[in-house]
Amino acid sequence: MNGQNDVGVATDRVLTAQEGVEAKSRIAGRRDSRQWHWMGNYGDPVDAVTVANSPPACLSGDVVFSVNGNLVPAWMFY
Repeated sequence: MNGQNDVGVATDRVLTAQEGVEAKSRIAGRRDSRQWHWMGNYGDPVDAVTVANSPPACLSGDVVFSVNGNLVPAWMFY
C-alpha cells in the first residue's frame, strides 16, 4: 500500500467536510454494491457527520467514528 486509501488521500491527512463529501460521491459512483470504506480523519465531529449524511446517506449502523484526541477517524458503509 502506498499510504493512500479508497478516498485517495494520505492516511495521515485531516480532511474537511467538503473533501470528504467529494470523495464519497466519487467512490459511490464507481461501486455497484455497498461496502465499507475508510473515509479518512476529520478534525471536527461535525465534519464527519456531514460526510455521513451526504448522498448516498449512511443509514443506522452504517458509520463508525472513533474519537482519538483531536482526530475523528471514520468508516462508512455505502
